[in-house]
Amino acid sequence: MNSYISKILLLFILSLALNIQAQNEEDGLRYAMDDVTGTARFTGMSGAFSSLGGDMSAVGLNPAGLTTFSTNRLSAAYSFFGLKNSTDYFNNSAHRNYNSFDDKFFDFDNLGGALVYKSDTDDWNKIALGFNYNKSADYGNNYRMRGLNTNGNSVTDYFISQAQGVSLGDIKVGSNETIADVYDWLGTNIGYNAQQAFLGYQSYILNPVDPNDDNNIDYTSSASFTNVQHDNKINSSGDKSFMDFSFAGTYKKHLQLGASLTFYTIDYKEHNSIFETGYNSTSDLKSLKLSNTLRVEGSGVQLKMGAIYKFDNNLRLSLAYHTPQWLKIEEFMKQSVHTEFNNGDVVDVAPDIENSFAPYRVISPSKVIAGASYVVGKKGIISADYTYQDFSNLHFKEIDSDADTDYFDGVNDYISNHFQAVHKVNIGGELRLSELSLRAGTFMSTSPYKQNDKLYAPKGYSAGLSYDFDGVVVDFAWMHSDMQMQKTVLTLPDTATLNQIKNKFVLGVRYDFW
Repeated sequence: MNSYISKILLLFILSLALNIQAQNEEDGLRYAMDDVTGTARFTGMSGAFSSLGGDMSAVGLNPAGLTTFSTNRLSAAYSFFGLKNSTDYFNNSAHRNYNSFDDKFFDFDNLGGALVYKSDTDDWNKIALGFNYNKSADYGNNYRMRGLNTNGNSVTDYFISQAQGVSLGDIKVGSNETIADVYDWLGTNIGYNAQQAFLGYQSYILNPVDPNDDNNIDYTSSASFTNVQHDNKINSSGDKSFMDFSFAGTYKKHLQLGASLTFYTIDYKEHNSIFETGYNSTSDLKSLKLSNTLRVEGSGVQLKMGAIYKFDNNLRLSLAYHTPQWLKIEEFMKQSVHTEFNNGDVVDVAPDIENSFAPYRVISPSKVIAGASYVVGKKGIISADYTYQDFSNLHFKEIDSDADTDYFDGVNDYISNHFQAVHKVNIGGELRLSELSLRAGTFMSTSPYKQNDKLYAPKGYSAGLSYDFDGVVVDFAWMHSDMQMQKTVLTLPDTATLNQIKNKFVLGVRYDFW
């Protein structure tokens, strides 16, 4: 992340009147970018399916593929995955692994069905309806950012910046009040910044300049330091999924046309804690730990349209268009602070109150997918897809008056100036050996960032196989991918580089019936 967005985030942190969390381009990419996920057959061929159809996850790329089915279809796919994370924060590396079994054992990537009606007419000789649940992103993760912050940025500065201008009398706890009562009242009546001032004051990170004046609005820190040591741990869970309701028809046995109405659901949870040490020996404060538990609920809608043309029994070309995803995001957060002092005192401030912030929208860029495939009778398939998506069109939008339009304008300006179009290629093949089929594929993408071609540019490869047990087909796939990301360290403008290697396994079953 360059200095421009860092300044935007820092100005946001220093704002004294804002009542929302700092959304930035990291959040936009999290909710707008989709992975290669779906059925085991789809995964085994790295998602190169837009011109083929005949697979429930392929319908999510191009709804025209619904009429490739020659019979009715039911399918399901179950998955699990593991991550290897490596972070670099001020030239210090940290490593952590994550297994999806840590959060849940049953995790479906796809559940779907298609109903096909064949007609004897010369024009529209086949019509199909489809319902399809498909996961589009996994959010489960566990990583760590650790190192000596040589920029001199401290969590104590964050609390000081939030407290300036907040009256001391508002952040005291009265004789008939509790920590939770005051924290909740501040969020409702003054704002998020007053809650941060309250946490800093009650944990003795802050000292009022005049402790005897309830109208005091100036504060100093109980910590003195040059550089500080940070240990930031992040655990996340959840996913992004969609439901397609699709309709398609085949015209004169060559042209397939289809459309889908798609509904998205986002479920994201993150526990983010930063432990700070390394203060001077003369400092009153010895260490602090700030923890934020974020819960995100999202929903959205999208339209998809597509076409496939069969030139003969072998060659197929396709084109699909996905409108932007109009996503509504709602955020909820709990906080706690733990401090230790050189005199031996220990303080815990945990209001156990969940803040709710003003909802906002993330509008993803539209997407164009072009595909080509060659089918060699019953022997095999080779297929390729090209996807174009301009991430400079990704943007945030306020929903109601509680949101800060100026802040969203700043983030949108950054995205417009520093993001670019993404080009993605998926290539896959299948070899059929009677009841046994073997598959392989690869995929690669360019970065949405203009100035760093490595960030958020996933690449990988896959393999898979299936066996037809007299009408019931069992599929298995494995996919390996890697991607580099950039992560903000909780309340600070500093970032760390996260390198992630993912291995995913998918087990699927499909059943065709008349």
